[in-house]
Amino acid sequence: MKVKQSNHLEDPLKKILVAMDGSESALKAMRTAASLFQSADPHLTLAYVLSRPLAYPADLPGWGLQSFEEEESKWANEMLSTAASQATDLKVAVDTVVLGGSPAEAIADDASRQSYDLVVVGSRGRGAVTRVLLGSVADRLVHICKVPVLVVH
Repeated sequence: MKVKQSNHLEDPLKKILVAMDGSESALKAMRTAASLFQSADPHLTLAYVLSRPLAYPADLPGWGLQSFEEEESKWANEMLSTAASQATDLKVAVDTVVLGGSPAEAIADDASRQSYDLVVVGSRGRGAVTRVLLGSVADRLVHICKVPVLVVH
C-alpha cells in the first residue's frame, strides 16, 4: 500500500502575509509575492507593526505617546493603502492589517494565528556589522516564524 505524503510547499500558496514598513524593499517584496504566486490566485495581506518608542518627545506641547501613536497609525494606514493600490494593479486580492508589538514577533504570531501559507518580507541589505549590532526583522522572522518565510533581496 502506498501512502501519499503531503508537502505543504506543494500546495498552492494562496494566503500570504507581507510585512510592510514603507521601504522600497518592502514594496519589492509585495510585488515579488504578487508576481511569483499570481497563477495560484493569491490573497495578500499587507501588515505593518506599530511599535512603542523607547523615548518620545514628552517635553514638547501636544506631543506624547498618544500623539506619537496616532501619527504613526495615520502614516501606516496611508502607506498600506498606497501599497494595497499597487497590489490591486497587479491583479491580486489584497487587504491590510496594523499590528502592535515587536515587528518580527507580531508578524510571526499573526502568521500562525491566521494560518497564512507564507510570510514575505523585504531585506534592507544591511551589512553584517549593522545586522549584528541592530538585528534584523527578516533574520529574526526566519528564526521564529512557524510559517515558511520568503526574504526578498
